[in-house]
Amino acid sequence: MSHCLEVSMALTHSLLAPGELSQQVGANAREARLAQNLSRKTLAQMAGISESTIKRFESSGQITLDGLVLIATALGATREIAELFKHERPISLEEIKQAGRVRGRK
Repeated sequence: MSHCLEVSMALTHSLLAPGELSQQVGANAREARLAQNLSRKTLAQMAGISESTIKRFESSGQITLDGLVLIATALGATREIAELFKHERPISLEEIKQAGRVRGRK
């Protein structure tokens, strides 16, 4: 993913309220499920959770972290979950210099 796209996505998500962001994640999961031609029942069996949990998640975004991980695993999206709070390391000398400057200011 390009840096510009990452920044754009970060800005888009930062404009969403927490409930809206949760709903978006649920909608994204629904799209991923449909793209793989899976019914809620089939995904529930694959993930080891109830069909009603999937229905609630897709419609409201409400789910436990364990449930989210089980769905992500069943949909092949574990990398995205694993990188959720991953700290990006600087990739160039200029970025390292900039990072040092930012930390020094107060």
